[in-house]
Parts: sequence; C-alpha cells; structure tokens
Amino acid sequence: MKVDSRIIEILKSINFIERYEFLSKKHQFDLKESFERYDREVVLKLFNELGYEFSFNKKENFFWMVEKTTECELQFKISLKYGMGEFIWLAWKNSEQLVGGTWGIIKEQLDGKENDKIKKPIFRNYDDLKEILSEAFLMYEDFKNEIIVL
Repeated sequence: MKVDSRIIEILKSINFIERYEFLSKKHQFDLKESFERYDREVVLKLFNELGYEFSFNKKENFFWMVEKTTECELQFKISLKYGMGEFIWLAWKNSEQLVGGTWGIIKEQLDGKENDKIKKPIFRNYDDLKEILSEAFLMYEDFKNEIIVL
C-alpha cells in the first residue's frame, strides 16, 4: 500500500525516520544475546504498565491494539519474534485507509530508499524491551495526535 501524502507530512513532522533509526541503533546487540523466550503474560503486563491494552494474536504471533475515535481507527501491532521488535501501524480516517505496514516499509515509502534498511531493535531482557516500547509508544502518540486532527 502506498502511503497517503498527508501521512508523509505527518511522519516528517514527527521525525519518524530519525527516531526509528535512533531506536534501532541504540538497541543493536548480537542476536545471540536476544531474549527470544519472553513470557507473553509478562509482556502484556508491561504494555499495561505503559498505559496500553494489548491482546495477543496466537495464530499470527503478534501483540495488537485498536483505538477508535468517531472518524479514525488506528491499529498498532507488535511482533517480538527472535527477540527483535517489529512495529506495524495501520490507520483509517472515515473508512479510508491512510497507512498500513511495518515501520520498515513505511520508512522506505517515505524516503524511497529500499536498500537503506533500518534494523529492528533487539532486546536482551524486559528492561530493554520496556525501553524500546516506551519510545515506540511516544512515536505512536505523536502519530495518533496528528492523524486525529487531520
């Protein structure tokens, strides 16, 4: 899916690429150190501590939440496979889908650089994960606040 031009402006205004790159670089560790065997219930409690109500989709193996306003629906999906955080945003305004995809795909559509990928942040423990999620949620809140007033 192509990113709507209004979304491109929002992503630029919240410094999406720079923040995603910073998050990635800050959390690049050897994959051997990654925390693959996390407890799903502990992660769900961690989301709650950070102020979010997520569910787990067992079939697709990701965490997700949906937020709705009168005109908007936003979905935030998070995959933690292999001890790496992959983030997916989907947004609709008045039933029109404005964006949908992983942060990596959104970044490529924003800057047009398919060969300049940003690595997924790696977590070694729950503290790393909480730090990664905290920044991801700050980005999400900035994104959501801009979409709502669009």
